[in-house]
Amino acid sequence: MSDELNEMVGDLLNQLQSAEKKAKEVQKEQNPLKKEDLEKFVIENAGKLVEDSLDMIKNVKEYIISAPEHKDVTALADLISATSSAIETLNKIIVTDKRNETFIKTKEMDIKSRQEKIEDVASPKKLLSREEVFKMLIDDRITDAKIVKDKSST
Repeated sequence: MSDELNEMVGDLLNQLQSAEKKAKEVQKEQNPLKKEDLEKFVIENAGKLVEDSLDMIKNVKEYIISAPEHKDVTALADLISATSSAIETLNKIIVTDKRNETFIKTKEMDIKSRQEKIEDVASPKKLLSREEVFKMLIDDRITDAKIVKDKSST
């Protein structure tokens, strides 16, 4: 029996040592997150988290319906709270992106309108005297009168 016990303990020690090696390998495989990839990482993983949480809520809900216990109901409530928090975070990201796009468009429109005002001020304007305006009006009326007179005579 002591041989069996020694063999079992030896197997357990071997398993623990191999598990430790595998854990170190997994740590080495993970790449550090770069600042440029942070937004993509957050959006993708938050989306996965929400989907997994919603699936888990369905599973836990079915389990609780079959055999409700206080601990299980509390766990479901915590899961729902965490899921809604993750959804809220994703919503904030979307709202922030839309707000930034709107802000950029507004600034572009503001800059464009200012440029148009500057161009209007910089462009030369022709100033007319009062006499010139009256002369132009009279000339237009004379031309209009000639056109009407020619049409009536034909």
